[in-house]
This record gives sequence, C-alpha cells and structure tokens, in this order.
Amino acid sequence: MAVKNISTRAQICGRSASCHGGHSAVEQSSYISREKMYCEYDGQTYYPKYVEDLVHTEVMLPANAPAEYLDPKILWNSVENAEKSSNAQLARTFRVELPNEWSYELATEVMRDYIKRNFTDKGMCVQLAIHDSENKEGQRNLHCHMLITLRGIDEEGKWMPKQKKVYLTDENGERIPLIDKKTGQQKVDKQNRKQWKCQTISTNDWSSKDNAKKWRIDLTQSINSVNEKMGMTENFWEHRSFKEQGLDIVPQIHLGEKASAMERAGIHTVRGNINRSIIEKNAIIMQATAMIKEASKSIISVKTLASIGAKQIAGAIKNEILDMIQEVAKRKNDRLSLPIVKGKFLRLISDRASMQKKEVMEQFVHDRGLTTFDEMAKLKADTKQEYDAIISKREEVASRIEYLQGLLDVYKEYEPYIKNNKEKWALSGWARKKYERSHISELTYYDFYREKLKSMIVEDGKKINHKAWQKELDSLLPQLEVTKQPYAKIVTTLASIELLEYNKTDLERMLGNERRAREKEQSKTHKRNNQSLE
Repeated sequence: MAVKNISTRAQICGRSASCHGGHSAVEQSSYISREKMYCEYDGQTYYPKYVEDLVHTEVMLPANAPAEYLDPKILWNSVENAEKSSNAQLARTFRVELPNEWSYELATEVMRDYIKRNFTDKGMCVQLAIHDSENKEGQRNLHCHMLITLRGIDEEGKWMPKQKKVYLTDENGERIPLIDKKTGQQKVDKQNRKQWKCQTISTNDWSSKDNAKKWRIDLTQSINSVNEKMGMTENFWEHRSFKEQGLDIVPQIHLGEKASAMERAGIHTVRGNINRSIIEKNAIIMQATAMIKEASKSIISVKTLASIGAKQIAGAIKNEILDMIQEVAKRKNDRLSLPIVKGKFLRLISDRASMQKKEVMEQFVHDRGLTTFDEMAKLKADTKQEYDAIISKREEVASRIEYLQGLLDVYKEYEPYIKNNKEKWALSGWARKKYERSHISELTYYDFYREKLKSMIVEDGKKINHKAWQKELDSLLPQLEVTKQPYAKIVTTLASIELLEYNKTDLERMLGNERRAREKEQSKTHKRNNQSLE
C-alpha cells in the first residue's frame, strides 16, 4: 500500500497586503466559480481566466443565513460591504486535494458532507468549487476550493461582529477601574463616563490555529474511509507533514495561478523548475532511506547470533570497528551517537535514527567485510571516487539537459513567427514591402528570437535544429534516471562511514574523560592514604 501525503492550503483573503489568499472576496468567488462578478466595494468587474476545469460549484449555508446568500454574488458583496476597514480580513480560502480516481458525483457528495460537519454546522457560509485540471502528460488534478466566511450570522440573518469587549473583574466579580498613572484616579472618557479595564475577544473560535490541523485530519479520514468502502486501498492518505513523520523530504512550493497555467501549457517556469528539482532530490533521499530500512529488516538479532556461537566467532576474529560499536553502545543506551552538525552525506539521509541502531551499523560492517579502521578509510576513499565520478556525470548530463531545455523553451516562442518570415520571402517587390509593413510586429519577434537562439547555441555553425535538440533531450533523461539508485547506495555507504568515524572520535573522548576521572580518584585515594600514615 502506498502512502500519499494530502495537500491542503488554508489562507486569509483580506485587503491587507500581507493576506496571501487574495484581496477581494468577490474576486476569489469569481476565480473559483469561473464566473464573471461585479464587486460593489471597489467597483471592479472580475472575469474568470479559465472555465474548462470547473466540475461543480455551489454555496452552502447555516440554518439562520438568508436564502438570498445562495447566490454567491449577493453573499460575497454582502461580506465586502460588512467590512469598513481598509485592512479588513474578508474570508478564508481553503484548497484541498482529492483522489483522482473519484467520480465528480462522489467528490461533490463527500465535500458536501465534509463542509456541513466542519463549517456550516458551526455557522459558517461556504462556497465550494470542484476543479479537475490536467497537465500535458494527461495526469489529473482533482481538487476542491472553499471560500469560507469569518463572521457569524445572528438569528435575524445579520452579520455578527468578529470581536466583542469583555470587562475584567476582580475576585468579587466587580469591574476593575482603569487608573490614570499620572493622577492615580480612574480614567473618564470625553462624556465624563468612568472607564474600566477590558479586553477584546473573538466571538467565535473559527480562526484558532488548531482548526487547520483538525480540518486536515478530518478530510484525510474521510478520504480513507470512502476509499476503503469502495475497495480502493492502493493508496493510504496521510495527514501528517513530512516533518511529523520524521522524514527529511522537502515539500514542493506553491506554483500560483500564472505559473500553473504556464506549466499546463507546457511552458517551464522558475517555480516549476524548483519543484522538479525538489522532486528529483526527494526521490534520491527516499531511495537512500529505503535502503537503510531494508538493511534494518535483514539484520540477524543478537540472540540468534549467540545461539549459533557468534560470540565464539567474534572472539576468534578481532574486529576493532565492532569493538568500538559495542563500547559506544554500552555508554549510549545501546545506540550510537549522531553528530550535532551532520556530515555532508548524513544530512542526505532522512531516517538517520535507524542508522543510530547498533545492529544496523554492525550489519553494515559485516556486509562490507570490514575489520579495521584502515580498511574503512580505504572503503571511504574508493567510494568517494565513485561519488565524485557519478556526481560529475549527473552534473554533466543535468547541465546538458538544462541547456537543451532552454533552447527548446526559446524555440517555442520563436516557432509561431517562422511562417511570417517564409510568407515574406515568398513575395517580391511592393507586395513584400506591404507585407513587411502589415506584419512588422511578427517579423520583429522573428528576428529577436532567432538572434536569441543563435546567441544561446554553443555548437559550431549555430544551426537551429529543434528536432535534434528534442531527440538528444529524450535520450539524456533516462541517463539521469539510471544514476539515482547507485547514487543512493553510495550516499548511504558514505553516510554510514561518517557516523562510524564520529563515534570513534566520540569514544576516544569518553575514554579520555574516564581515564582522567580514574587518575583523579587514584590521586585523591593516594593522598588520603599518605595523610593516614602520618
């Protein structure tokens, strides 16, 4: 069964520049519902940028909300008009990933139930919109957007305040006067009314930091429950972050609306390239971690070794590395120490805790046939050469891939204008001049992108040949892929050696401290004995 980490994103939509969930509730509603909307607050009309990926949209209301709020135009304009502050928080945006295997009807049914339990039953109005986009490889991305109100609605259907003032009281339940520090007297306002100590509190707990985690857990449990009922048990959805699972995997960054659109169109973006780099590095980390776990599973227990006379075998063959591991384990609760400042290769292993196990490092020493630290040093040197060679190869291939991809990206910009240049040279005389005047923009772009490509090409001749570039790129990608597994094995070996080297040094430090402590105690004992003789 594969484990899939669920992707969710909750943000605040507000007029402040610090709000990353949008700055207009009407604009956000237009975006997720793919519908043209007019905002009464700022006088702007918002137009949807995409419409083809909309599966379903609707508004869900709590019991006391006016029925007219089922129209998102009325609901979100009402929210906008209820907020007077220039930096007001308007709504909460919440985007969640859904299983691509689900039908649209099932996705809608599950999200309605989820929204009712978590939001509308607690008094929130929610607009949901289910989208199903597809990238150029044909991979689906079924997900749901939710736009959620922050204010409650009273019994008369009016917006309630987000906060309220509460007077502080003493142990007798009496209000505490607000004292003027200069006069020592109770403060009064301009109407000569006495002032009392008070604090502002939220009228609901909807903005509690714990909610995001609760919503994430509930959604994950809902998805797993539905999948189990349908017999879709290939994937288990996990709500915990990589860090909470003890994994050093780097999460991907959010692409954003513009970058996502460009990536869907097959145009590489800076943020998309970052994510592709993260995916590749995570794959290497996961492979190295899997190898550590596999090694842990294959370890023979110490009791089993003892039953077949392992102690006698170990006594017959001196192994200074295993002796060091045993000595450290005695002093460190049967585990090895992990460097505070992790080494170059240790930092690439996510499950470093497994490497601290005495049995794991003993198995590593046995598998490599090591008996002395000199042998381990030689293994390190040999493996480091392998590492340098494979890194050099990977960097060379990756650099070439980046170069070819860059050429192809510029060629995509250049290609539409090739026909204009051909059409121009198919004419002659005044017809050509007329064509040039009427297509000045296209021909300018043709010259610009052609010169840009020529300046980028490093090969002699500067020939533009996009088919050859694509063919070479297609041949290089598998070359990069086949280096991942040996790279992970090499990194695991070097990380294990780093750990053993650190523990050897740490043991020498501990033994030195123990020796000095003994010498100090012997000196004290000797001094006491001399004093008693006197």
